[in-house]
Amino acid sequence: MTAIHSPADIITLLRDIEYRSQTDTSELTQQQASWAAIDFRIGQNHYLIPLNETREIFTVPEKITLVPKSKPWVLGIANLRGELLPLFDLNYFLSGQATQINNRSRIIVINHNNLYAGLLLDEVFGLKHFHQEPNEEVPANSAISPYLNGHISQQDHHWDIFSFNKLAADPHFLNAAAA
Repeated sequence: MTAIHSPADIITLLRDIEYRSQTDTSELTQQQASWAAIDFRIGQNHYLIPLNETREIFTVPEKITLVPKSKPWVLGIANLRGELLPLFDLNYFLSGQATQINNRSRIIVINHNNLYAGLLLDEVFGLKHFHQEPNEEVPANSAISPYLNGHISQQDHHWDIFSFNKLAADPHFLNAAAA
């Protein structure tokens, strides 16, 4: 450690610390993950959603008001900090099977300019960081394919990338009124 004999020595030391911390930060930023996503499960399948397509995640509200004359995958409406949030059962929409709500179920709010909505998920595992961008190839034979943006692998795990933006652009999803 450098000997400090005067106030000028303190200032020099502080400038040196500041310079080294800024240098270290820029090197860390380059080494850190280049892509981040939230790992979640619907049904038996695991997916990732890009972090920029989500606003927040919270537990399933105790009070959900049903919406009359709506499609069966419309879960209802909840009051989220004074705002009415439409809720949809993503598994029901995609597969026709209702999600069994339990203590691991979560609502994820879509980050979309034209749609304020929450989607019921079976489970959220948290934030994942990747050192590469996802591959944009999408499997063509899956019913969920129209809502995928690609896939990514890391340490023997493979995830398809789900796109809330593609879901929010689907007229079938947007038409939630029962026939």
